[in-house]
Amino acid sequence: MKKRIIAVIVILAVLVALFFIGTGFQKRMDVVLVDYSVSEDGTEITLDVGIPTSTGYIRGFKDNGGGVKPHYLTFFSTFGGINSPIGAEHSFQLEPTSDDTEIYFNRPEGGYELILVKDEETGQWLRPSGIGEENNTIFEATILEIRDN
Repeated sequence: MKKRIIAVIVILAVLVALFFIGTGFQKRMDVVLVDYSVSEDGTEITLDVGIPTSTGYIRGFKDNGGGVKPHYLTFFSTFGGINSPIGAEHSFQLEPTSDDTEIYFNRPEGGYELILVKDEETGQWLRPSGIGEENNTIFEATILEIRDN
């Protein structure tokens, strides 16, 4: 009887551990670009990202572009469960080369959405027309609401 109880406890502990670790490998497909900045020499872009829902956090990203242009970024949930802040970050650095031209974020159904594009004439990184404006409005409204309270 004692062996069965120990076996059940071990199985439950393994299942709980798998759940907490496994959630950290789930892809986040609802990540939005809140803000970004480019270093003066253009060798680093800081991406400030968020999610438009109240559930979940982001822990990191993987560049599926293989380190060459364009950059296809896939973001991942944090470890520890659906709404766990363990390892959560909102600011990430990307090191583009001088010939990089586009940055994409992953989306549902295996697709990617263009988030930033490099202007060929000026060399500046810009949001494509119409992209991100809706998301910025959501975040600005949330920030204003928090400040009012």
